[in-house]
Amino acid sequence: MNKRRIAIWTIVVLLAAFLLWKIHQSQFDWHAFWLACRQVNLPLFLMATLMVYSNSVARAVRWTIFLKPSLPPEQRKPWWTLLGAQFIGFTGLAIFGRVGELIRPYLVSRRTGLSFSSQIAVVAVERIFDLAAFGILFAGNLIVSPQLNALPYHELFHKLGWVIAAMIAVLVAFVVAIRVAGEFMARLIRHIVGILSKPTGQSAEAKVLEFRNGLNVVGSTSDFIGIIVCSFALWGAVAVAYVLTMKAFPAPVHNLTIAHCLLLMGFSVVGGIVTLPGVGGGAQALTFGALTRLFGVPAELAASAAIIMYFVTTINVILPGLIYARVESVNLRTVARESAQKS
Repeated sequence: MNKRRIAIWTIVVLLAAFLLWKIHQSQFDWHAFWLACRQVNLPLFLMATLMVYSNSVARAVRWTIFLKPSLPPEQRKPWWTLLGAQFIGFTGLAIFGRVGELIRPYLVSRRTGLSFSSQIAVVAVERIFDLAAFGILFAGNLIVSPQLNALPYHELFHKLGWVIAAMIAVLVAFVVAIRVAGEFMARLIRHIVGILSKPTGQSAEAKVLEFRNGLNVVGSTSDFIGIIVCSFALWGAVAVAYVLTMKAFPAPVHNLTIAHCLLLMGFSVVGGIVTLPGVGGGAQALTFGALTRLFGVPAELAASAAIIMYFVTTINVILPGLIYARVESVNLRTVARESAQKS
């Protein structure tokens, strides 16, 4: 066992011990917690699971669009041939943590014959569309939804919505500028950054040009529109999964509106940035905090909802991922190690 793995599991054990201590100090009612888990509406839970699975379908469709400029028509793959890479990749992410992020581009490169670096570029562009689609949904909810006005900090949420919208606008403008005038933008950034450090300016120029080349995965206007549609479809599916999962619980969680669930999704996504292999971390913590502090949900019910939500959005993908790995003869540990070595 390497030092990094020892460090990770040491952190996991310490966090688990701290969590158990906090639960003991707060006189957590385990009977109420298990009762809330048993009261989950199974049909709604299954529908939420299907919505999360449809997210991977939308991602597979979007990836085939990204591949179009790199492959001649006779070599292009139908979207369902890339579906396994999505499920296996997210299974690796759930099991191994951030190391698993490289599995999807690695498997796609093996299936298509394209270079691994070219598919890493696809991931970079994919994240931009994900960030823009999620940001627009989240910011729009914060700005226009009157249902959030009754919550604590609603004025802060409203201002945060405008800040996020402005950041997304700047991001979109920057990406468009790089796509339209990449070389000019690279030189401009080199001169600006070079005022502080010439080597850093040259490195920034190289990265901008590399990013400009990565944007070539968007081949045409119709492809661009298709990518936007897929991006909003997959995040819409995630939002619906949140709504269905919350509706699967008894009141007061059941009474959360769509606007409340979108706000909760934002907390969960931001918390998901801090993730430990197999156990999640930040997503559950922020979901729990939002349910108790903003919506006044009892701690036991909030803990149950946060855990089930994590199961629906993250753990549920492991079963189809393992099935695809078996069918496609993929060893998760092997591809995780090989993709890490190639990066």
